[in-house]
Amino acid sequence: MKRTFLLMVACLAMVEAYSQTTMRQLWIDMPDSLVEYLNTTKRTEMVDFYDMGVKAETANLLMGATVLDSITESYADISLNECARMQLALLKASNGDSILCMVRTFMGEAPESVVSFYDTKWGKRDEKEFLSIVEPSLLVNKPDTMDVERYEQLVKLVDPIMVQAVFLPEDQSLEFSLSTPLLTLKEKESLNAILVQRKLKWNGRMFN
Repeated sequence: MKRTFLLMVACLAMVEAYSQTTMRQLWIDMPDSLVEYLNTTKRTEMVDFYDMGVKAETANLLMGATVLDSITESYADISLNECARMQLALLKASNGDSILCMVRTFMGEAPESVVSFYDTKWGKRDEKEFLSIVEPSLLVNKPDTMDVERYEQLVKLVDPIMVQAVFLPEDQSLEFSLSTPLLTLKEKESLNAILVQRKLKWNGRMFN
């Protein structure tokens, strides 16, 4: 009886471990519609290369190069092409579920990001469930030594408003900052005096 019980416990533990979702499997199972120039075969090939210890690069269906820069059990960083980057983070929720956070950053005149959320079956979730609103006004700050008129002049330089997001796997946080396209080097240097970064940390329920 005792041996049978121990065998059942061992089997249940094996089933639980097998059923755990990993980033590798999520990456391979990702719907082709999310990155139309990378199909399942291409994504699997990249993971195989990474596991072999060689550069995880593949020729995507647009005849460009896509590189899997890093992947762990809960995080992946992918250079989709020379103009786009994707970060994927598998986050544990306090209710026992797992949530997938995707950050896609597009490199044009300046970086601009889109943050999305999915369940582990790649079902789309509402961003408002998991992310506090980051208003552009929170990404600028007037130094005490700067007069109001000068501050307002600098704020007007931020046009168009473009926000960059970066996921930081070391502390499971999202860091937001303003991008500054269409400015001269001198204008960018002046604007740096009022730009600030905002970091939102995952608390098991949302980034806050």
